[in-house]
Amino acid sequence: MSRIIRFTNVTILTAGLALLATQAAASDVDAVKEANDAFYAALSARDVKAMESLWAHTPYVINIGPVSKSIAVGYEDAVTRYYGNNFNNVFSAISAAMTSTAQIQTDGKLAWVVGTESAKLTFKTGEVREFTTFATNVFEKDGDRWMIVSHQAGVVPK
Repeated sequence: MSRIIRFTNVTILTAGLALLATQAAASDVDAVKEANDAFYAALSARDVKAMESLWAHTPYVINIGPVSKSIAVGYEDAVTRYYGNNFNNVFSAISAAMTSTAQIQTDGKLAWVVGTESAKLTFKTGEVREFTTFATNVFEKDGDRWMIVSHQAGVVPK
């Protein structure tokens, strides 16, 4: 086989692999966006079961909400206790959405979404707080699903 033909075959193969990698990355970005949207839908619905299905059930998950006074670490504290307590005992309504996404990035195993959230929290006491946060959500791929491993939302100073 001549050098030109071998070079052409290698070039075509390389281009094809690059195209497949780009398509896979685009597919992962879409799947991460869907997982991120599902997180905000569960949050706004105050749906503990949906929230539990979105989070990785691992000891290293982390949650820092906009009204958190500490860092919740591990599935039990970060998800079950944090959201179960807040949904049942603290808030009577939540409206939260990522209103702008500055970045969705993935390496195929981990992904992160950085943007701003718009939130309206209605406490059981009747108090209402509305604010914008800078938010970062980190996802880990488990099989074909993207699971949340970290959520942090910090209120944007006025």
